[in-house]
Amino acid sequence: MSQVRAKFVVGTKMALPDGGTNIYMYPVYSSDPASENKAFSDSTPAGVLQMTIAKDKPAADSFVTGKAYYVDISPAD
Repeated sequence: MSQVRAKFVVGTKMALPDGGTNIYMYPVYSSDPASENKAFSDSTPAGVLQMTIAKDKPAADSFVTGKAYYVDISPAD
């Protein structure tokens, strides 16, 4: 069972008419060899993560525009 870790930054949080929130995240980038972000940007140079959080759910408050987050992906079975 393998796991993949990526590092994404919140680019946009958009309020929806129904009270929900769309979150758009993009891979981190760095050309500085001393930066942790350099290794992540070499492995995941492009992409978009988009999620919709239902209205009145506090999870939307957990995401801050401009802040980076690790995304861990592993098999669900």
